Amino acid sequence: MAGRRASPLLVIAVAACGLWMVLPGSFVPPMSANDRATTSSQGASSMEDAAKLSALAATLAVPQAAEARLPDEFVAFAPIVDVLPILPVFFLLLAFLWQASVGFR
Repeated sequence: MAGRRASPLLVIAVAACGLWMVLPGSFVPPMSANDRATTSSQGASSMEDAAKLSALAATLAVPQAAEARLPDEFVAFAPIVDVLPILPVFFLLLAFLWQASVGFR
């Protein structure tokens, strides 16, 4: 016996109701004219400060990432972990090899 499927109209209606409930909380209310005048001068300096802070944090985090170590339990798997980042390249090459074998159909 085949299972019952929901009608596409019902699925669309449920999705629309969900979006209607979620989206209003996602937007920021418009600022008043007074708020715009006070934040326009502060906005540029705060953005520059944020950019400087993020650059400093990235600079400080790079040496820690380079010195990262595996936990002691997994040190035996270090050679495998060193090879893992290049596996997607091998899959890409395998796709080209497969297409070459079937004549690039």
